[in-house]
Amino acid sequence: MSREVTEGLAEAVVAAGAPPEPKLSAPWSLRPAASDEDVALVARWMAAPHVDLFWEQAWPVARWRAAIDGQLGGDYSRPYVVSYEDAPLAYVEIYRVARDVVGLQYDADAHDLGIHLAIGERASTGRGLGRAMVRAVADGLFEADPRCAVVVADPDERHGMARRMFAGAGFTLWGVRDLGHKRAAILRYVRPAV
Repeated sequence: MSREVTEGLAEAVVAAGAPPEPKLSAPWSLRPAASDEDVALVARWMAAPHVDLFWEQAWPVARWRAAIDGQLGGDYSRPYVVSYEDAPLAYVEIYRVARDVVGLQYDADAHDLGIHLAIGERASTGRGLGRAMVRAVADGLFEADPRCAVVVADPDERHGMARRMFAGAGFTLWGVRDLGHKRAAILRYVRPAV
């Protein structure tokens, strides 16, 4: 099922364009998941049992190549590999919430941004790295788009580890909603007041 909403988009949503690249600083870095090596890495991570359990996208490399190329060619989402101390840690998709099924659950602003993520190696989970990465990415999105006031995440409601990770990064539960392909815990991180 495609999550992208393409019909009836408001002019402001279209004008917002593609999601920005988060601005990260050491020990964090990211790069578009565009190279053949990155696509193969994403495919390997997605086949890992702890990732496939909730993503259900253990696709062959060719299908991931097509999916990533589709993201890079549109304005809905952008795929990245996020690294910690120069070691690849996670696959992250940044998306425009108003162009996503999540945006149908509330009055999403054209500049609201969302995060989908998968920590690739099981050994890298449960150590606090995910929480720190989510906070760095969310704050990096606020820096990259001054008009963004909210960053959203929508993990499967059953994914306790992801929910705790986002909560530990400062996200709050807005509600549980049926998105068609899953029941999601909608979590929101609001731009901190200056």
